[in-house]
Amino acid sequence: MTALPIYLSLSPNINDFNRFASGGPDSNWYIGFNNAWIVKLPAAPMGEYTHAFIGAKLGRAKTRPNTNKPWLRELIEGKVYMALSQNPSFSSEQSYFLAASPDMPVEPDPQTFVDGVGEGQWFWAEVPVSAVSYARPNFLIIWSPSKAFVQAAASPILAAASADDAGASPETRAWNNHSITGVPPRSTATSLETPLNNIYPALAIKLVPPNDDELSVADFSLTRGAKGQIAQFAVGGDNVLEAWVETSRDQLDWSRISKIRRQPPYIFTLSSDKAAPGTYLRGAAMDSGGNRGYSEPVSIPYAPR
Repeated sequence: MTALPIYLSLSPNINDFNRFASGGPDSNWYIGFNNAWIVKLPAAPMGEYTHAFIGAKLGRAKTRPNTNKPWLRELIEGKVYMALSQNPSFSSEQSYFLAASPDMPVEPDPQTFVDGVGEGQWFWAEVPVSAVSYARPNFLIIWSPSKAFVQAAASPILAAASADDAGASPETRAWNNHSITGVPPRSTATSLETPLNNIYPALAIKLVPPNDDELSVADFSLTRGAKGQIAQFAVGGDNVLEAWVETSRDQLDWSRISKIRRQPPYIFTLSSDKAAPGTYLRGAAMDSGGNRGYSEPVSIPYAPR
């Protein structure tokens, strides 16, 4: 039986966070080494949950001219983190990696082709269910430890929603902190710097009730293409959220080597250094409830001498 996740955010509908991250003026809503966004969410509803996630809607990762080939654009790489706390102060133990710029939608360039352009997307990091409070408010923060992210022209953009869409509230529930230096505020006295009363950041908690949903990943195949190996597979199940390709040398420790695809067809081009002889590859997928599925692994044979 499918049990839908419960979302906590400052908008009753997380699909209403449709400003800034997909196009138009960004209004300086960048996620940065020096720029964090904070929300105060209510206590979670009591219940039984098997998974908990914190997430944000991100977009418009930036590119710059390649040093040696200025007519080409290269991605400005960096990482984004989030933290969850019951106070507006955040320790390293409460912090979680959310996304890297190679996985984010990229801002287009009107003068040249840029790979990976698309609308803003939700990214989720799993946290312990016990990290979410059912009696006290839950504070979320998003920031970057990457020194390249210090202005909107170089950084990914956080989505937002109008406070009018969320319903009026006399209490301030969102803030911007422009005084951090790569780490979130450790003190409540310096955390809540600039109140945001007219527009809310796209930060949310997702709680997943028990369910018996299953994902199947099958028909994993590899063919050789001009730019490397072409991996393809099929995913069966409801509410498929993400699919990707993983690699391993021992079939014990697996790591993602492809971009994330959010809709079929699940076809990936893998460069030769990622699909190296002597390694194993498999397809993987996850649904909105955190359930995962994997294909049978395929080995990459060594070329005959």
